[in-house]
Amino acid sequence: MCGIVGCWAPRPLNEQLLRTVLNSMHHRGPDDCGMLLDTPVSIGMTRLSIIDLEGGRQPIWNEDRTVATVCNGEIYNYLELREELVARGHHFSCASDTEVLVHGYESAGPMVSAGLRGMYAFAIWDRVKRKLLLSRDRFGKKPLYYTRTLSGDFLFASELKALRIFARTFGEDWRIRQQSIYDYLSLGVVPQPATIYENVFALGAGENLEFDGQHISLEKYWHPVRCPTNLISFSDAQSNVRTLISEAVRLRLRSDVPLGVFLSGGIDSSIVAYEASKVLGSSLKTFTVSVPNKILDESAIAKRTAQALGVENVVLPLEIPPSELLNDMVRLYDQPYADSSALPSMAVSRAARRHVTVVLTGDGGDEIFAGYRRHIAAKWFDAFRWLPESICRIARRVGKSKIRRSAAGLTNRFLRGLPLTPAERYLVWTSDMLMEADKCGSWRGRPMVATESWIARILSEIDDSGLSTQLHGDININLLSDLLVKMDMATMSASIEARSPLLDHRLAEFVMTLPKDYLVGVVTPKRLLRCAYEGLLPREVIHGRKRGFEIPLASWLRADWKELIQDTVLSTHSRVCEYLDPCFVRNVYEGRTLTDRNWAYICYSLLVLELWLR
Repeated sequence: MCGIVGCWAPRPLNEQLLRTVLNSMHHRGPDDCGMLLDTPVSIGMTRLSIIDLEGGRQPIWNEDRTVATVCNGEIYNYLELREELVARGHHFSCASDTEVLVHGYESAGPMVSAGLRGMYAFAIWDRVKRKLLLSRDRFGKKPLYYTRTLSGDFLFASELKALRIFARTFGEDWRIRQQSIYDYLSLGVVPQPATIYENVFALGAGENLEFDGQHISLEKYWHPVRCPTNLISFSDAQSNVRTLISEAVRLRLRSDVPLGVFLSGGIDSSIVAYEASKVLGSSLKTFTVSVPNKILDESAIAKRTAQALGVENVVLPLEIPPSELLNDMVRLYDQPYADSSALPSMAVSRAARRHVTVVLTGDGGDEIFAGYRRHIAAKWFDAFRWLPESICRIARRVGKSKIRRSAAGLTNRFLRGLPLTPAERYLVWTSDMLMEADKCGSWRGRPMVATESWIARILSEIDDSGLSTQLHGDININLLSDLLVKMDMATMSASIEARSPLLDHRLAEFVMTLPKDYLVGVVTPKRLLRCAYEGLLPREVIHGRKRGFEIPLASWLRADWKELIQDTVLSTHSRVCEYLDPCFVRNVYEGRTLTDRNWAYICYSLLVLELWLR
């Protein structure tokens, strides 16, 4: 795991400049630093040593030093790839997983990524062909940003803070992209491939970029699309899923440093812990968060699960100083980012780092196996879409609830979404923040394109109006631009590597072929996983309700952050009010508008935006 940077510039690069840029990402790799200055290309990395601690220093070369690479992440199937490459005559100089990239590139060229199983963002410099290749893993677990300067230089880095330092030395003065703020108000994050800055982009998930000094060429090497045509029986589907998850976990246990599992009370992390315990036995360490709020605390369930699996469980008491951690998050994440679970994720990563360097998580289980309650709504959409809007309005008033996670709250959002367009419905069923109509009446910036238009383009890739469309949106919007960003930045801020077995692409490809009834029951999300592990995990885990990794957001807004909000967002010097009407902002905080939406999330997103703009 690392932070990587690089550039293509015709003039020689100063070594100290590259070192300064790398130092801005020291948290991503505190163990080592490596650089290559080979005009016109310079690349560098700061390393968190995981595999081949002594011999895996980067950049890594091929045999004749014509191909060099730096990589952020892990190639989990490197042993199998190494065996294949050795059989073809390649010679390895170390035991690092990264070395398979240069030899794989020699054999397959830019399509080297197609044979990888892992999480990665890497750069390869081909001295002979005079080409620079960047590649990002299939789901976008590892970040990589790039830009071109006005003079044509090409720059890239794992984090925007590093890229911005780089760009400033090339005379670039980045401007805020107003469209990104506009989209953020609906999503709570800046949707990729855009960033908060003009002319600065995130490399797409499952995408390659080639640069030859003149032109940028982008090509997708993987694009997940649900195609439920598999006629396999439900029983065989369960067996296949267990086999695929077992293999995914086994590959992700490869490490030369201490490793553990983040174990909550939910089914996803419990499955990962179960499969890991089959390999490591009682030596496996699991880590569970304990919070003072009894409603949000899952430590008791997790402890009972660990006991049932016969593994060690370390409870990490989580005390979160709201204002201090909020400021840390705004500084660290580089862009406005309003998923409040980033705060406890940062805190638990810091606590776990005292014990291990690598953790396995259950991330991705909800997006791959349909684990959200909105997936139940999406399954039933076709059966209820005929309801007249007038009946929906009456039913919403009857079922109105201030508790979003209650049955009444879910029903209310389900009915609100029925008469809407697919893009509008996606927003209501997910973030439930500002819609186009809200922004049209309050936006003070330049005219923008409706966020719903961008979402509609993504959803149109699926010829289905229900569950497949919702899952496609969740993977390409929510997972990519929110959840994976959160976990990468939170864990790397503490110099800890997080691995997600449930996002193994072979597992995902299999699940995407299955009928929707296998994934979602009549009123049960994640049906396939629950049935596959029935009898292998405690009943309270298999049949437990969905829990999020949450903080008491509404109470913090009304108490801990009340003074901060008054002094920033609601002050006469508010930066947010350069983009939104001040009366609208005040009405939101005082509960006079948007109370039928995700009110706490909206208020928090405005606070985060204000602090970031400052």
